[in-house]
Amino acid sequence: MAGRGRFVSSFLQETKNRGNCPFFFLLLLLTTVTPVTKSTTTFTPAPSPLMLPSPAQVTPPSPIAMAPPSPAPQLHRNQQQINNIIDALIGSGDFNSWADILSVADVADLPFSVTLFVPADESIPTTITIEPFVVLYHIVPQRLSFSELCLLKPLSRLPTLFPSKTVLITNNSLSNFTIDDRLISRPDLYTTHSVAVHGIASLLDYSIYGNGLPTSFPTPKPPSPPSPPGILTLPGIGQLKSNALRFHTEFWVVFLVVLGALLV
Repeated sequence: MAGRGRFVSSFLQETKNRGNCPFFFLLLLLTTVTPVTKSTTTFTPAPSPLMLPSPAQVTPPSPIAMAPPSPAPQLHRNQQQINNIIDALIGSGDFNSWADILSVADVADLPFSVTLFVPADESIPTTITIEPFVVLYHIVPQRLSFSELCLLKPLSRLPTLFPSKTVLITNNSLSNFTIDDRLISRPDLYTTHSVAVHGIASLLDYSIYGNGLPTSFPTPKPPSPPSPPGILTLPGIGQLKSNALRFHTEFWVVFLVVLGALLV
């Protein structure tokens, strides 16, 4: 800067001596005023790209845990079933004691299909308390109507709700059907598509008859095939022509004979 000042001073002195004033002021302006420009450009950083998680990093939503079905419908159905049985026992007039027992029984584990053998009131001593397993011994976990029971052979055994205990068919005749040597006095006392209740003369005794493996339940007989048209099938006689078929055949024979006589 000092060298530049001396140069300007000498230049001014020289110009003054020469008397060139306008040129002097112009040169002075150019040499002393130097425009300074500063860059005012502002750089805005580019936005960072949005980072999305890779599929491997995405945690799948946890499945919604389904609550187990409520046992309320099953319990309600069993209770309604027991109530219907109790009403039938009370209505019969001979099985009120067993109706009282069933009214306080726990029906939560009662199978949907059951057969109950219900002893008459006169066979139940009023001085004893019937224990729960005795009640279970009188329940078979399968609906068996009286006609289905009659399909069982003597000495057949049926499972009961009392574990490892079975009831024994001691006689399968229609007029004297006995189970554990107890007469079924009121067959089909109450029946539905899933329940069969039979009245029996007295309590079943599992200590005498209860030990033994159960046999299979009776298999329903398959329906007999329909008879061919015009044929009657009678048991023990065989196949006979029906009267309708016989009349139809004889009519046409007589008609053809008469027609032939008229044409001669």
